[in-house]
Amino acid sequence: MRRRALLASVPGALAGLTGCSFGTLDSDETGDVTPAPRPTQSATDANDSGTATPTDAGDPPRPDDPTTVIELETGPRTYALSSPGLHTDDGARVGLWFDQTATDDHPATIRGWLQNGNEFENTFRIGRIPGVGQTLSRQPGSYSHEARLHFAPTDNNDLADEVPSLGRTDEGYWRVNDVGPWMPDTHRLAPGEWVQLEYALVGEPGQFERPTGTYEFRGRDGPLSVSVWDTRRPGPETESRFTGRSLPSFPDDDGVQWFHNADKTTPAFVRPSTERAELDAQVGFEMVNNSHERLQCGHWNLYKLVDAEWFHIAPTVHTTDCRLLSPGRQEQWGLRAFNGQAVGCSTGDCHCDGLTQAYLGGGEYAVVAGYGHATANSGALFELVGDRATVTPTDSVSTARDGDTVTVTTDHHGDRARPADATFSLTRTDSAGERVLAEQVMASDRFATSDGGLRNALPFLTDDVSRVVVETDERAVDDVLGYDSNSRRFQFRGQAYEATRGRVDS
Repeated sequence: MRRRALLASVPGALAGLTGCSFGTLDSDETGDVTPAPRPTQSATDANDSGTATPTDAGDPPRPDDPTTVIELETGPRTYALSSPGLHTDDGARVGLWFDQTATDDHPATIRGWLQNGNEFENTFRIGRIPGVGQTLSRQPGSYSHEARLHFAPTDNNDLADEVPSLGRTDEGYWRVNDVGPWMPDTHRLAPGEWVQLEYALVGEPGQFERPTGTYEFRGRDGPLSVSVWDTRRPGPETESRFTGRSLPSFPDDDGVQWFHNADKTTPAFVRPSTERAELDAQVGFEMVNNSHERLQCGHWNLYKLVDAEWFHIAPTVHTTDCRLLSPGRQEQWGLRAFNGQAVGCSTGDCHCDGLTQAYLGGGEYAVVAGYGHATANSGALFELVGDRATVTPTDSVSTARDGDTVTVTTDHHGDRARPADATFSLTRTDSAGERVLAEQVMASDRFATSDGGLRNALPFLTDDVSRVVVETDERAVDDVLGYDSNSRRFQFRGQAYEATRGRVDS
């Protein structure tokens, strides 16, 4: 059966996308930035089930809140569909959502439609569209035999060439009795025309249980996936070396779900690849969302724990977009940590997604992601083993001494370029409330986005020097002192200092 639709954009998740896109659950980065370390947190509820009702006249029906997560009644498994919709480069628009969960009487069912979103008649390659014509998934994880899922078309699927028979295993899970192909290679639709889709989400003929993991249905332009986890035990399987450890709170935060406090019932957590590594090291982190909710706003941060206090190390800025992590999804993030200068990433064994950070000293650190279930954030504690971080000036600075005053001049001073030239002075003082770590002084783009800042002053304030003057530019000075401040006091390795805008004479 074919139905005619008006030429209108599909609402909600299917609008305004390019390429082969899957919903709008993952936001793209923008060029705008906002200061770190604490991105604003605002949780949203997941899309719950809704009754399928028509949208504008002639458009295919779609629930207001398409169901993308279900819990089976036939076994302790939760299914999460990666997206309620997609569209392809050739103008095919697809809506997909769970219509019912699996019971003793029927399998889990996915309903939806395929629509021609073009203003012209078009033939679509059905076999290339994941989930629609590409109905066989890949196997999750390390499974190698009969561990796939199938979108098995039902009698209510307008495109199906064949409707397979289904059965149940002794364990209660539904499976297909014979493998397809069941769908046509191509199908032609008039402008705005749509056809109804319905599938049973079932296992392979020889699949008795239902392995957990992510099942990908790959098409020409990208995958659609179904994530499966144990409903009773969505949390991590491994035990942390920091189990039972109590940690201080972050200033003005809404709480962190720590990996070492998570148990098998914890639905969302950050899992580290290791909890102890020797510098130089590469450590991977994975944010797992085995909840029924979309988590936001995801941005990653690196902190160091010193004397029961957290110090933010990097990054200094985040994009202003609010990144979402949909149910069943995982996001990977990596840290390349160096005790000295960082080494570039240029080999196949080097993964650059994440953060490359130089001049990190030994100690305890935390990676915190802005995704959380019941808390605003999730994080993992880990230890880096190595020497303490050193503080060294940037390259190509020149120095001159006049009595007990050292003047440090950078390449940006006197270059006749914007921002304008500026200076700051550094002296010792009696007390300071703020504490600064070497990792922060040496962090790229932290205290001076353009030219090094404090790292060009501290190394030269030796025992026989009472004042250091750094000649640089306005941007570097503002990054040291703040844009609306003329002085700043801080403590570094037991000594209090005062930085003052301009050249301070005796």
